[in-house]
Amino acid sequence: MTNALLLGADYYGTLAAARCYGKHGIDVTMADESVIARGMYSRHVKKRLVHPPYAKPGVLVDWLLDYGAKNPGTLLYAPNDHLAWLFAAHRERLEEVFSMYTPSEDVMMTLLDKKRLHEACASVGLDVPKTQMLGDPGTVIGHRWPVILKPRTQVCLVGGIKGFIAHDERELETGLARYRRLVRFHEAFADRYPGIGEPLVQEYSPSGETSIFSVSGFVTERGVLVSRASMKVLQRPRKVGIGLCFEGRPLEHDLADKLAALCRRLGYYGCFEAELIAEGDRRLLIDFNPRFYSQMGFEIARGLPLPMLVLHAARGDDAQLARELARARTWMPTGNEVYCHKTMLDLLLTLQGLSGRMSRGDIQRWRQWYAAAELRGVAADAVRDPEDRMPAVVDAAQWMQEFGLHFRSFMRSFVLNQ
Repeated sequence: MTNALLLGADYYGTLAAARCYGKHGIDVTMADESVIARGMYSRHVKKRLVHPPYAKPGVLVDWLLDYGAKNPGTLLYAPNDHLAWLFAAHRERLEEVFSMYTPSEDVMMTLLDKKRLHEACASVGLDVPKTQMLGDPGTVIGHRWPVILKPRTQVCLVGGIKGFIAHDERELETGLARYRRLVRFHEAFADRYPGIGEPLVQEYSPSGETSIFSVSGFVTERGVLVSRASMKVLQRPRKVGIGLCFEGRPLEHDLADKLAALCRRLGYYGCFEAELIAEGDRRLLIDFNPRFYSQMGFEIARGLPLPMLVLHAARGDDAQLARELARARTWMPTGNEVYCHKTMLDLLLTLQGLSGRMSRGDIQRWRQWYAAAELRGVAADAVRDPEDRMPAVVDAAQWMQEFGLHFRSFMRSFVLNQ
């Protein structure tokens, strides 16, 4: 029996992977820092474990090596940026006991560090927003306002800051002071990459609020890429945040070819999600996630079983991998597919309506948007599944707990759009 060890049980991508593996008869062990993480409650999870915290990466690696020694050949794959780096950094040791499909640390860091990523994009003709590193005292030259101030990477970031929008020099100075106060990286990571804490400033595009184009898929070691496209049409917070609603889009083959060229040039293989700002016909790459990712269930629902592709590739089953890729290419879209985190959408619409931050017309439009998709039977959900109900129950409870414990930050995100 093939086994998979999935970490990051609170991530929706991890839950999607567990469901995919369980439906294919793969035994799933789920591990997290907390026993109450939402993914732990999936009926597809055979065994639940608590692992050492991310804050102790060396201890976590030792825990993984011990687990792998006792369960040799178990699949191990990263669900977030922290683990994507950690698994790559310790790949040689981890590969001795796990089945893995993870490129080198240098490849991973080129994709996860926006400074290095932008340099790599230039070599294959991928457009990126105008960006520069920002050092003291924070003067920006040659940028149009507004701008967004953000970290170079989310790896081992303490505080989870996505970014701050500044409309003039004064707001930039205030944002920079907040950045210096809040943004910290784990010392084991910061020591390995001196200067990684230096912020960058990027021209802010209003299209980023409603028009984030996503190309997600799988690329083999030979550079063969199979993907799906979607548009992020609503996020939380609404200006810079996590996607709530996505719509399927036709794949833009020229763009997919450039992403394949980027992967070949760097030597990347595995799952990926590329996020790009859509400005008319332009596509500006802002992130490349070399791992499982939040809305991966959308790709699975659209005939691209990414967790299974990783499994076949990690085991060296080239014949089965080729069959799965060929089958994925035959999938035909209806043009109506959508993906949504319905619980979070309901919460956002309710709070924004009560506060007056969203008009009645917009609230009604979003409710009709989901109702129409559900009626057509083409709505995939981040967590709700009629055959696996408990994760959705736990998810709703966790959001209510978040509201009670962190009221201010919750209101900033769901109501004030900050």
